[in-house]
Amino acid sequence: MIKTAVARLAAIAGAVVVSAVGAPALAHAHHQDVTPLPVAYSLGVNFSVPCSGQLTGFVHTPHDRPGMVTVSVTWLPFFTTQCHNAISVNYLSASGSDGAGSGNPSILLPSDSRAFVPLTGQVTFPMPSGGGSVVVAPNAVSTTYLNPLANTVRFTVA
Repeated sequence: MIKTAVARLAAIAGAVVVSAVGAPALAHAHHQDVTPLPVAYSLGVNFSVPCSGQLTGFVHTPHDRPGMVTVSVTWLPFFTTQCHNAISVNYLSASGSDGAGSGNPSILLPSDSRAFVPLTGQVTFPMPSGGGSVVVAPNAVSTTYLNPLANTVRFTVA
């Protein structure tokens, strides 16, 4: 009789543990508002070392503006030069590969830059609620092109 009760208790406890561990996480309305972009280094336009620099930034998906995504970038030039700086933002909604929620806008930065003085810019675009991803790259060969999957940032849109 005691063996039967212990066996039942063990079976119930085991079922509870398996249910708790194997159950999917509960969805909630809170998501991370700011997702940092990976750091990318670039040789600059036409492999020119004088136009080289570092690209950083973040993706902002605010709760107070559902369906809107803002990508902010900072370009840190390594030299004082006049270089054409266009930052490409390739974004894609998890809801589909074409149409609303996907695009490729550019962020144009001033062409006259001073060494180690950051240049900033941003672009805002609509995206359906749910998941999304973005790859941000300068208009020259960079570490982003060497491994685009490592530079893909995934985020949630309210």
